[in-house]
This record gives sequence, C-alpha cells and structure tokens, in this order.
Amino acid sequence: MKNKKPSIARLLLLLFLFVLSIDAKTLKQTNVKDTLDSQDELASENSLELFELLFAEAKNFYVEALIGNHNQDTTEVKYCLDRTIEIIAEISKLDSMTILQREDFRRFYERLNSDFNNEFAWVNGDDGSYLATQVKEGLSASLADTIDLGGDDKLIILEDKEGSLPLVTSPKIERIINYYAKTQKNNFQEWLNNANYYEETVRPILEKENLPQELFYLALIESGFKTSAYSHAHAAGPWQFIASTGAYYGLKRTWWVDERRDVVKASIAAAQYLSDLHDYFDDWYLAMAAYNCGKLNVLRAIRREGTRDFWKLKTLPKETRNYIPSFMAGLNIVRDPEKYGFEKPNETKWEFDEVLLQGSYELESLAKMCGTTAQVLKDYNPELRRWVTPPDAEEYILRVPKSKGPALAARIKEIPAGQQMVQEFVNHRVRSGQNLNYIAKKYGTSVSAIVSANNIRNINQLKIGQTLKIPSSTYYTAQYIDNKSTSGTHLVKKGETLYDIATRYGVSLNDLRSVNNLYGKRFIYPGQKLYIPGLAAKPENTKTETGEKGQKIVHVVQRGETLSQIADKYAVSLSKVRYWNNIYGTKFIYPGQKVTIYQ
Repeated sequence: MKNKKPSIARLLLLLFLFVLSIDAKTLKQTNVKDTLDSQDELASENSLELFELLFAEAKNFYVEALIGNHNQDTTEVKYCLDRTIEIIAEISKLDSMTILQREDFRRFYERLNSDFNNEFAWVNGDDGSYLATQVKEGLSASLADTIDLGGDDKLIILEDKEGSLPLVTSPKIERIINYYAKTQKNNFQEWLNNANYYEETVRPILEKENLPQELFYLALIESGFKTSAYSHAHAAGPWQFIASTGAYYGLKRTWWVDERRDVVKASIAAAQYLSDLHDYFDDWYLAMAAYNCGKLNVLRAIRREGTRDFWKLKTLPKETRNYIPSFMAGLNIVRDPEKYGFEKPNETKWEFDEVLLQGSYELESLAKMCGTTAQVLKDYNPELRRWVTPPDAEEYILRVPKSKGPALAARIKEIPAGQQMVQEFVNHRVRSGQNLNYIAKKYGTSVSAIVSANNIRNINQLKIGQTLKIPSSTYYTAQYIDNKSTSGTHLVKKGETLYDIATRYGVSLNDLRSVNNLYGKRFIYPGQKLYIPGLAAKPENTKTETGEKGQKIVHVVQRGETLSQIADKYAVSLSKVRYWNNIYGTKFIYPGQKVTIYQ
C-alpha cells in the first residue's frame, strides 16, 4: 500500500496539471479571440472614422458654396463645388461603408443634384458638369416605366443597312424625341454642337475597332459630349466610365489626372469596352444595355425572361430600359435636326497641336508662352485635375489650340534648367498616435487632399513609419487669382478672423485664402502677414480716367462671370480692371453691372 500512494499522488498531480493546461489554453484562445474581435471592431471603427472625416469635409465645402452663392461670389462657389465633387469621388472608392453611411451619402448626393437645378443653375449653364444626368432623370420621370411592344407601342424599322445599327422608332421613342425637342431643346442643341465639334477626332477611333458608326452618338446620350460630366454612379467624362471599369481599360485616375475626362483616351477605352461586350453577347442592343447597367444585370434579365431580345426584356433597370430608346431618339434627331426644330450644328471643329513636355509646368506659364489662357489649356486637356502638368510623369503631351504648338515648343526650350515647376509636396513620416485629422491640421490641408494624394482607401493603411505626401494648397488655387506681387498686406491683430479681414477689405474669403495658401487652415495668428488681393499700387503709365489710352469698352456683367474672366476676355490685367472701375473695396460684381475696359 505504501508503494501505491505515490502513484495515486502522482496521478492526481498529473490530472491537476492537465486540467490547468486546458484552462490556460482555453483562456489563451479566449484572449486571442477577444483580441481578434477587438481588431475587427477597430478596423470597422477606423473605416467609419475615415468616412466621417471625408463626409464632414464634403458637407463643409458644400455649405461654403451655398454661402458663396448667397453673396454672389462665383469664384468661391466654383471652388467649393469642385472640392465637394472631388471628395464625393474619394468617398465612393472607400473599401467599406455601413448601410446608414450609404444612406446618408445617397441623401447628400440627391440634395447636391437637386440644388444644381435650383441654387446653382448658373453653374450648369457655365460648364454643364452635371446637366446630362439631370436631363436623363427628367426623361426617366416623364416616361412610362416599362417597354411594351404590344398594343400601340409598335417597333417600326426605318432603316436597316448592312454594317449599321437598324434605325427604329416607336411611340415611346417619339415621346423621347418630343422631350428632347421641346423640354430640353436648348440643352440638346448644345449637345449636337458638341458632337459635331469632336466628331472628326472620335469617329476614326471607333472605326478602328470596327464599331457601327452610329455608336458615336452613344456619348451624346451618355454626357452630351461633356468632358466634365459626372453622374450619380460617380461615372465621369464623355463616355461616363466608373473608376473601376476605366482602370480596367487603362484610364488612370491619380491626384494629377483623370483620364476618363480625356476625349481621345476615353473614346479608345469605350471602343474597346463596347467591342468586348459585343463579342460576349453577339448583339449590339444587349452590348449597349450592358454598357449602361453592367454585364451581370443583362445576363440576369435574359435568364429570368428566357429571351435575348432587348425590346422584350422588362426586368432590366428602368434607366437601361430608357437608354436604348433614348439613343434611338438621338439618332432620329441627328439624321434631320431641322425636322425637329433644331439648327444645324455649328461647323467649329476641335483642332489642336500637341507639344511634348519634359518636366512639369504651371498652366498659367504655358498659356503666356503660347498666347492663350490657362482656362483654354484646361479645356483642351480636361484630364488635368490641377493647374499644372503632372510632376510624376517624365513626359507629358499637352494639347494646345491649332497653330499655337510651334511657338510653345520653341519657348519651352528657352527655359533654363531648374526653372520648371517644383513639386509642392511635403513628406511626412507617420508617428505613434497620429491620425489623418491631426496630420491635415498640422500642415494646413484637408483629410481628403491627403487621402487622394496617397490613394488611401482604408484608414488601416496608415502605419507608423509610413511616409505620406502632403500636397500644398496651391494645387487648388484658381488660375486667375491675383498674385502676391499685385497685392497689399495686412498684419493680423489679436482676435481677428479671416472673415473679418475679408469683410474689411471687401474681398472674398476664397481670394484671401488663395493668395495666402490658407485652404484647410483653421486659424491665423497675431502678427501674421496676409496678402490682400487688389490693394496694389495703381498701374504705371495709364491714363484711363480720361480715356486717353486705347478705346473705351463697356462690358455688361453676365451671371456667373468674375472680374478675372472679364480681364482674360479683353486680354488686360485684373489690377487694371479694378483700377479703371474703382472696385477695390467691392465684395462682388453683379449681373447687369457695367464694367469699363480700355484697349
């Protein structure tokens, strides 16, 4: 018995150690699980945080746009709206959003589009960035919700040539024609002019892919051939590519460029995409439907309904059911515009020279070299998101108005090395405890600018030791803001705000921020020297008071115009326009106001 006691004791000890090891293992697994759960929660919270930061910025800029619109400060409005749309584009690329976030985002975007029909109607008239979407929405609201080939909605083939799409009509298509010809006559006339303007450039691209020639007019319905067009689905450019599809077909979207807006590059991508869709469906109507709503939606409708006839597919999205009838309505109109009350499109064509640039240049400098304006260069190169050519490209092909190329190419060679544009980025190394909001405030920029410049999709991408590129606010500055050499100065006093200073000198907050590179900064400090646009000394050797120098011209201000645009129009300096009209202390100009120009 004495020999057995140690064995029992040892057995009990081993059993105790075994149970203890199980408890320890269970506890360890529980701790690991808890850690993983907390990491998941942290990742979710981080994703929520990035959305909230960007969304707050978008709303803030939009409120600033509303205030600027109330004060008739067109420069401020355009700047703030552009920033709002840029941030919306960044939000749409986030890795994840909750259901509530998506709903908040949707409501905000709907409000934005609604206000473009009302508060900011003049912006639509100015550049048409969002007008195509609104026309399509109005069309959708005014038409029946289904395609019905029975009853009185018969499909009639008007023309069917080999190698071309059949030209058809129906009562529904006639109603769409009537909508374009009456409700949207002015807009559709502009679209016709735009189509004619780009036709000689785009048609050869489509022909190279052996596409039916009628598909050229698909961009007419997509965007009205507006390079600045932007949709609810965050599709951009004349062919309305979303970011992912555009990237698949080689269209880059970076801090510097958005190639979806480039007419040539986007047309090449669209031709390849349409060709691929036709290879898949072997039917141009189904290919066009897939171009509009995606391949999977078309496949699902075909499987549900057991037919490959587009005109019989009733479960496609409503917009797609109206898409091809709208396209056919457009084809009927372009066949004979005058029949439907339209004028023949103007004969102006998009003609340009191309200049190879090595290095990066500001558009303002390039414009002066070739005798045009920075805005004209932006119009010829709509892919540029900033007022500079991309610093991250060794070479860049810049389009300039026809006959301006040789002069620019010659003058570029005269620029000494080192006098090209310097990339205005600051490198920041992320330290423990820092987040995007902290870093943005530190450098006086915005979270959305850092997100865009570094292609951040999830806040978890931010790591200790990571190097971030912090963009200068200069890239957001409007090209026509007066520079510091033509500005007076103000020393900030204790308790003063930017708004107080802007009000005192009768300048807009946007101009004050722009000339001092203050975008994104939340504060100024006593003793800081600020440049005040428009307080420069009077231009030398000008006798404009008596009209002794040049011809006197009286310009009547149109809605949406700025003093800078008027100065550019008459090829005079902004400071002279201010001096001639004694409007240094005026906060804004207004439609109908008479401005005197001497040439």
